[in-house]
Amino acid sequence: MPDFNDFIDQLKNELVNRASKLGDEVKDEFIKDGRTFAEEAEDDLKRWTKLMAEGKLTKEDLKFLVNGKKDLAKMEALKHKGIAKAQLDQYKSSIVDSVITSASEMFG
Repeated sequence: MPDFNDFIDQLKNELVNRASKLGDEVKDEFIKDGRTFAEEAEDDLKRWTKLMAEGKLTKEDLKFLVNGKKDLAKMEALKHKGIAKAQLDQYKSSIVDSVITSASEMFG
């Protein structure tokens, strides 16, 4: 069974995948902000992915919980680029989607 470190590796790969579609001007910042989000939500992500692996949490449950943590994605690196708030919100959603995709692939 995969462990949390495997999940983090998968999440990093997913962030790189998504970042490659965003364009070179924001790619590195998006990856950095995604990793910062994962670090700040680590305790919750550990607990939730464990519950998911045990079959006690569904993908939809996880999405609801991670969306509740969306504000942890402060997007500081992207803010310094002068990205508009609406675009930052889309990037936050993309980070949440990356977490959900990675968790589903590893534990779902």
